[in-house]
Amino acid sequence: MFLWVASCSRESSQTKPVTTTTEKGASTSAPANEVQKRDNTLVRVVHAIPKGPAVDFFADDQKAFDNVGFRKVTPYKEFPDKLRLTFKIRTAGQDGSQPLAENSEMTGSGNHYTVVAFPDSNGQPALTVVNDDLTPPDSHKAKVRFINASPDAGEVDLYPRAGKDALFGGVNFRSEAGYREVDPMNTTLEVRPDGKKNVLLAIPHASLEAGKIYTIVLAGRAKGGNKLEAITIEDEFGSPTAHLNSPIPEKGLRMN
Repeated sequence: MFLWVASCSRESSQTKPVTTTTEKGASTSAPANEVQKRDNTLVRVVHAIPKGPAVDFFADDQKAFDNVGFRKVTPYKEFPDKLRLTFKIRTAGQDGSQPLAENSEMTGSGNHYTVVAFPDSNGQPALTVVNDDLTPPDSHKAKVRFINASPDAGEVDLYPRAGKDALFGGVNFRSEAGYREVDPMNTTLEVRPDGKKNVLLAIPHASLEAGKIYTIVLAGRAKGGNKLEAITIEDEFGSPTAHLNSPIPEKGLRMN
């Protein structure tokens, strides 16, 4: 518990904005210490349900993002920190429908969170919320984590090609392998069954640069019609400048 609190405290003291880059483009969010002063928290969404419908994302009862399709990573958006927020997804454009999935989680002012939408073992949509420890790595290191959102890949390892040591080992479905700092590299990353050498998924041209923070989400299935895919997110700190993403006003947000 102490380590978690200390990590969150370091994150909320950061004075630089965070720029997030994905295959869909880039966005910049406010410095964490500014967000904390507003008693807000920062949340983004990753859609990791292959062939799933585009969804609208709600925090408590307010729509935050609409028409989020597979592989899309939304920008961070600010929400009033009420200690616990209930996140929901609905089929895009169907605001009055039953949620496809929901999850209620504790949050903290000035901290970043990623909500991952993924298929459970029965193929039904589900949500998991992970805490993003957006504190800078050592200036000579990259910072990486791995999330297994594939319902049938089993426990997996993540290796750099030709590397003897795994970056992450034995990562279960629905699990997050916490951040670790690694030497910069430009390689092909390989997802392998735990303890084995055969490759389930190759991630070519994986460039892990010093000073940057990476999240790799394993999506899809190892068997059947939906192939395994990797969704990669890159976060980095910038100069203390004006941010691009506006906070959502507290009016209209309420606890369930």
